[in-house]
Amino acid sequence: MAASQDVVGQCAHCGGNASLNCSGCLRAPEYEIGDVKQTKYCGRECQTAHWPSHKAYCSPMRKRQKLLRAARLLKAVLLVYRECTFDLDIKRIALNDGVLQLHQNLRPASARRQYRQFPSELANSLEQKEAVLANNQCTTALALFGSLAKKLLSNFTSSIETFDLHIKSPAVRTQLVPGPDSAVCPHSVLKVGLGSESWVLDPAGCQYGFREVLVPYNKYLRGKQGTITAEPEPYSWTETKDLDFFETLPFMNTTTAQRADRAEERRIRLHYASFVEERFGIRQQQPGAVKGLLECKPEDFGGQLGGLMEDLRKHMMSYMEKHGLYKQR
Repeated sequence: MAASQDVVGQCAHCGGNASLNCSGCLRAPEYEIGDVKQTKYCGRECQTAHWPSHKAYCSPMRKRQKLLRAARLLKAVLLVYRECTFDLDIKRIALNDGVLQLHQNLRPASARRQYRQFPSELANSLEQKEAVLANNQCTTALALFGSLAKKLLSNFTSSIETFDLHIKSPAVRTQLVPGPDSAVCPHSVLKVGLGSESWVLDPAGCQYGFREVLVPYNKYLRGKQGTITAEPEPYSWTETKDLDFFETLPFMNTTTAQRADRAEERRIRLHYASFVEERFGIRQQQPGAVKGLLECKPEDFGGQLGGLMEDLRKHMMSYMEKHGLYKQR
């Protein structure tokens, strides 16, 4: 139970001056307003002595903290994957009346998909970049998370489900120009049970300008004015589940280019899946890799996440470059 330095307060055990926080429950997200508190100690002895009393509060807070880290990891995975496998020919990004317009060059239906690294110079901010990368990618996200989410969450959550809803109150809306109106498309998210608590994991919510990746279920529906279009169902996706479904739709398989693109994307997804298995698979570092990332000191999480994402970036880019999939700009 490592503690972190903070402002002076009252020791939870002896009542004396204390400047150390219990890091196990530090910065846990709120489920109900005011249900998260700082627990301070004057030293290790008081922290150890107080553990029998503190355990009942600290343990669920630790789970919330781990859930938040898992949500941040899933969002980072989606964004890095999309950066390395970006398949839109965007020529300009413009914000007009609350709509982030992604002006693109359309390719003929008979032409093969062309990948490129994301043109970061077109985005004016990190928020814009994330919104573009996540645009219409919620089902891709659920597929990418198929194995990873279960590896991250299965040891401390009570349920993992997915459901669809319409977002009526986005902070901003992304729109391909020309392209279909994405406002009519349902948004897919994960619903995770943590004991009696229900949370929404929304790693692709940045396409609507949402900054929070983990929100209590009821608060999420109220805040987004979300209308559920498909009731929660057990989450059993694989890295290629959406592609498997697309192959059954005649209009998505009418040309040779469409079928070839789907086969190529499947190979890219399986290459990504090999990274998940290598870093978190049972034969390798599981459960050590998961525990190390979700339970490290708060000050160490950012660095560990950054290192993992850099490894994923190299893993994906090496594949794309090796197979000549990047369009020459």
